[in-house]
Amino acid sequence: MKISRFYLLMVLIVLTGTTQAQQTRLWPLQACIDTALQNNIQMNQQRLNNRLTQINYEQSRAQRLPTLNASASQSYSFGRSIDPYTNQYNNNNFASNSFSMNSSLTLFNGFQIKNKIKQNEIDLKAGEKDLETLKKNVTLNVVLGYVQVLFAYEQLENARNKVSSTKAQVERTEKLVEMGELPESNLLQMKSQMAIDHYAQVNAENQLWMSKVNLMQLMEIPVNAGFDVVRPQLPDSLDTRILTLKTDEIYQEALNTQPQVQSAALKVMSAEKNLEISRGAMYPRLSLSANLSSGYSNARSLYDRSYTTVTQEIGYLASDPTEKVLADKQQALVESRPYPFQNQVWDNFGQSVRLSLSIPLFNSKQVKTNIKRSMINIETARLNELNVKVQLRKEVEQAFSDLIVASKSFAAAYEQLLSARKSYLDVEKKYNLGLLNATDYLIEKNNYANAQVTLIRNKYDFIFKKKILDFYLGKPIRF
Repeated sequence: MKISRFYLLMVLIVLTGTTQAQQTRLWPLQACIDTALQNNIQMNQQRLNNRLTQINYEQSRAQRLPTLNASASQSYSFGRSIDPYTNQYNNNNFASNSFSMNSSLTLFNGFQIKNKIKQNEIDLKAGEKDLETLKKNVTLNVVLGYVQVLFAYEQLENARNKVSSTKAQVERTEKLVEMGELPESNLLQMKSQMAIDHYAQVNAENQLWMSKVNLMQLMEIPVNAGFDVVRPQLPDSLDTRILTLKTDEIYQEALNTQPQVQSAALKVMSAEKNLEISRGAMYPRLSLSANLSSGYSNARSLYDRSYTTVTQEIGYLASDPTEKVLADKQQALVESRPYPFQNQVWDNFGQSVRLSLSIPLFNSKQVKTNIKRSMINIETARLNELNVKVQLRKEVEQAFSDLIVASKSFAAAYEQLLSARKSYLDVEKKYNLGLLNATDYLIEKNNYANAQVTLIRNKYDFIFKKKILDFYLGKPIRF
């Protein structure tokens, strides 16, 4: 029991420490962006694709180097066969070895190697731009999620202030009712408004939590109850200097800074290089190759030849056939001995050099077909580049128009708030003096609260729309 209690106590201590650590963790915007960029699956997939493109680029550069290959073989022959090193038929079982080393180098192939290297280099740059495009999109989404959390905090703060204000009015109304200065119906209306404000506060708390959940999901991290963000101090007055720019100026700047435009242009260049590669197949190919070879056979032997003089009968006398004629004759003696492995390998050592020229004459129209495909791919890439630019222009025009609308809405909301506040303060004085009923007071109070909510919403809408234009201008997104 003591041991169980000890372990239970340790677990509670660890959980308490973990919970406290989670509760004190505040995420600034840059940390949220960095975490999202690190965890985003699409970005990690693009990083792998870029690594493959890098490997292809390195491989294409290696095509300029000669190839070098070595080979060795061991064979056994049974029955009647030809010895590869004596070129004679052999009825005995024998074993043989062969060794070779080959090298080849492409001297000319219609500049296909050169153009392939350039194409892979362009594809590598395009992949980097695609990764940068994903990075910008992820960053923009995280900024939007971050702004939504900040907006939810202000909404919650406004709801709490409203509850606090209504609570104070309920207490004041209770005293006035007790003193007989206000009817009890006013108190009932105030308590009803209190319940409504509490409900609005709960909704604001829920909205804040859902905004945090959305931001955590954009960061690709598990939902954590201790998650919170750093709340920067945002100015009440909004910077509208960007509205002095023209749409064309923003668009031209976006053409120079947006990576998707640069990626589309690089892909056009890649398609053009692919056309040059396809045309290179029409040219002759010249290659140089060299070969070293040797071998061994255990059926081969070394032969030692010696001569000796012997007396042999070569005939007889014509006058006397019984009289034999003798003469000395040299006779060759051949003795065999083993042919050592190292000696055979050295004696069979051969070298060769070959220069090959291949001239394409007819190949079932494969070269012409590839050229036509490459030309169509170029037109497709150019249309894609044009589409990217047109889409970017539309996005810039929409973003600028949205910012103008948000600016006007914020200005109108600010004027509305000033008017609603003035009216509310006047009504509040009259209500406290018992000169106004609760219904009229609550109408003005709700109007003032709605004006505050509208101003907050338009404020953050303007902030985010401005961040979008900063994004197209290539500016870092900060608060």
